[in-house]
Amino acid sequence: MKSILLYTSLLTLTSCAPTRYTPLCPAVVHYTIQEDKQAATELRSHPDLQKISEMLRDYGNERNEIITICPNSASHRPKATP
Repeated sequence: MKSILLYTSLLTLTSCAPTRYTPLCPAVVHYTIQEDKQAATELRSHPDLQKISEMLRDYGNERNEIITICPNSASHRPKATP
């Protein structure tokens, strides 16, 4: 009987506790401006790689969504090296 009372009181206490949800935020990989330019040049030199550029656009959209949802996962973009 004591275990039933204990169980019931524990259920009552836990049902009043607020639930806090924290999104899982993956780290966002940052690329330098020089790396971005190199990737763009490589894509332009191969116009037959249309699917790759579509996939990169999707990847960019996902990165923007992650940064919006998890602002701490993104830091400022590093400056390009001369």
